[in-house]
Amino acid sequence: MKKSLLALAVLGAFAGAASAQSNVTLYGRVDLSIARNIGTDHWVMQNGSGSRLGVRGAEDLGGGLKAIFNVEHRFDADSGTLTNAAKFWHGRSIVGLAGDSWGQIHLGREYSPAFLYVSLLADPWGYDTVAAHLNLSGAGNLPTRKDNTINYSSPDISGFRAHFQWAMDEVPGNDSNGDWALALTYSAGPLWVGFGYDRTDSRAGGFEKGDWAILSAAYDFGSFKLIGALAQGDQPGTGDKIRDYHIAATAPIGGGELRAAFNKLENKDASGDAEDLSTRFALGYHYPLSKRTTVYVDFARDGEVDDNKWGADFGIKHNF
Repeated sequence: MKKSLLALAVLGAFAGAASAQSNVTLYGRVDLSIARNIGTDHWVMQNGSGSRLGVRGAEDLGGGLKAIFNVEHRFDADSGTLTNAAKFWHGRSIVGLAGDSWGQIHLGREYSPAFLYVSLLADPWGYDTVAAHLNLSGAGNLPTRKDNTINYSSPDISGFRAHFQWAMDEVPGNDSNGDWALALTYSAGPLWVGFGYDRTDSRAGGFEKGDWAILSAAYDFGSFKLIGALAQGDQPGTGDKIRDYHIAATAPIGGGELRAAFNKLENKDASGDAEDLSTRFALGYHYPLSKRTTVYVDFARDGEVDDNKWGADFGIKHNF
């Protein structure tokens, strides 16, 4: 109870700041769907994407320099419970400085740049709904977020941008130098190309030295957008290689967006033998009722799952 009251007090204080200062924004999302997930035999109500409540802002310090911050809470809208009971600001909690000419540096809990700027953009669903192509992260090889990070993002230079991250280990006597990751992107008109790499020296469960590299590209032809990605990493604790092959497309149809994707994840051991871990196809249609509200329906099937190979959902998402 005390924790809940404290959380409400914190949010109330931020809301007051948002009403008093134009450079502070209170934002959020509520997204619920009726869904049947791959591998299950029943229907549930769940978050189509992460329901959230956040605050972000910037203060002009003069001379092209700004102080920036962002904290974001995640919750399950169907039950009102915390997505991660151990982390109230599960989505993000950062503070830093940004300059017009040199880019941005910030500290705190943050997304891996390989995930945020490359892997996430290769999935038409953005890792949301039952159609999410989580294999683009190597079935967990690529962490979504990391604690205790130092991050740098360059300014846009003729379409090129670079993002670097180092996560401090903070374990006394540990010989690990921490985790690091990078993302390099290029955008010019209808073309987008991105490369990401993430190196994790320590992780829960005793796995060590997990890594993931992903190359992705997209081209918007106007009538449709074509997306492709190729990724590879070491299977933590086994020495095997994981490879992922991905192709997807989106097309504006009837005021909404049609989405389709095919993804194959395989494991290759030291002897060269390959095993298909996942062979997934997904199809969906997302229709915006307004700039803030979207209704959607998705279907997905994984041929490598033993039972209940298909999943589906239909839901509504509102951003504010």
